Amino acid sequence: MSIGFFFNTMYNVVDSFYAGRISTEALAAMALSFPVFFIIIAISSGLSRGASALIANAIGAKNKEEETTLSGQVFSLGVLSAIVVSIIGLWSAESLFRILGASGEYLDLAMGYTSPLFIGAIFFLLNSMSNAILLAHGDSKTYSRTLIIGFFLNLILDPWFLYGGFGLPAMGIKGIAWATVLIQGLGAVYLLSVVVRRGHVTSRCADHLVPKLKIYGQILRQGIPTSFNLMSIALGFFVITYFLKFYGEAAVAAFGVGTRIEQIALLPAIGLSAAIVSIVGQNNGAGETDRVRECVRLCFKYGLYMIVTASVLLFTFATPLVALFTDDAQVIEVGTRYVRIVTFIQWTYVSGFVYIGFLQALKRPMYGFVESFTRKVILPIIVFSLVVHVFELSLEGFWMAMCAINVFMAIITISYGQSVLRKLHCT
Repeated sequence: MSIGFFFNTMYNVVDSFYAGRISTEALAAMALSFPVFFIIIAISSGLSRGASALIANAIGAKNKEEETTLSGQVFSLGVLSAIVVSIIGLWSAESLFRILGASGEYLDLAMGYTSPLFIGAIFFLLNSMSNAILLAHGDSKTYSRTLIIGFFLNLILDPWFLYGGFGLPAMGIKGIAWATVLIQGLGAVYLLSVVVRRGHVTSRCADHLVPKLKIYGQILRQGIPTSFNLMSIALGFFVITYFLKFYGEAAVAAFGVGTRIEQIALLPAIGLSAAIVSIVGQNNGAGETDRVRECVRLCFKYGLYMIVTASVLLFTFATPLVALFTDDAQVIEVGTRYVRIVTFIQWTYVSGFVYIGFLQALKRPMYGFVESFTRKVILPIIVFSLVVHVFELSLEGFWMAMCAINVFMAIITISYGQSVLRKLHCT
């Protein structure tokens, strides 16, 4: 999973590279489109994680009927969700972009990039639903392969669709979006074929495609909190960026670069969070509470090993890493300080990934949303208002306040997760 997520991150870097080759305005339009496009990602990922937890529990309980029902229902729910997302997205995208200040060619570029993505939303959802079933069965490699292959296909399709050739007209920024839709479509077909070939989806599952509101409710109760969790992360970036503007453009740029570097360092922990849902889910369904406890302990331990190693490397090579993204001396200086400060709190993200994944596997998804919204939105608004407007602290003080928020929430998450684990073990 971690390797797959790495290539998915690089996939986005390739898109940004080719958008920059069009014009600075095209690159800005892609950045403007991200919060809108993120809705598709949040919904598909949320439903996938929720469905995976439910199916894993059914597998562990050896309840084949429930597993089959959920597998069929998750596909029909994915299709319906995609239709709704496509209609609402195409209808509201232009208005949202205008609210964000886009007009003229800037607006046209943003719409040109976003519209194909909303049209192809069904492929994103089908990808995620197939992966939900595979992950519930403990298979994380198949989806990772699609992400890796997708990255290399993108290296070919992006310039081809952008500039044209071999009978294909030049499509500009629309071409970058259509390349993504085509890759998602190919991935959806491949993943579905694997699910069918392994017998996870059979003719019996087809009988369960007809919507059943009760089953939909179970999946949505698991998936919606995770979707809002992801959306709160995007909202959190807006909150931090808003307060950083009082420290100047260099601070905002340094934060943007620093978060990209952090994301790469956290990929192993993100992989663990995906794995723990299927492993804990199956063992919880089977009533193997000792194995649940062991899984959480091992994931947390190995997560810490990996992130401590990554943090040491980040601290040591902070300057050259930041310099990969910018040649602005001030941004490099500020970004280096930021990266070195946050290396001391990377363990807090690991604790969140592991314990929130564990809770979701136990069909307790709400804590993840509450934790993320509190850590990313509520506390930052309160704390940063004091830091910036009342105490007027330096930029280093701002970074330290951000670290304090993450440490505080990590302690709460670990304490709550351990209390749930102890109660589960006692039963």
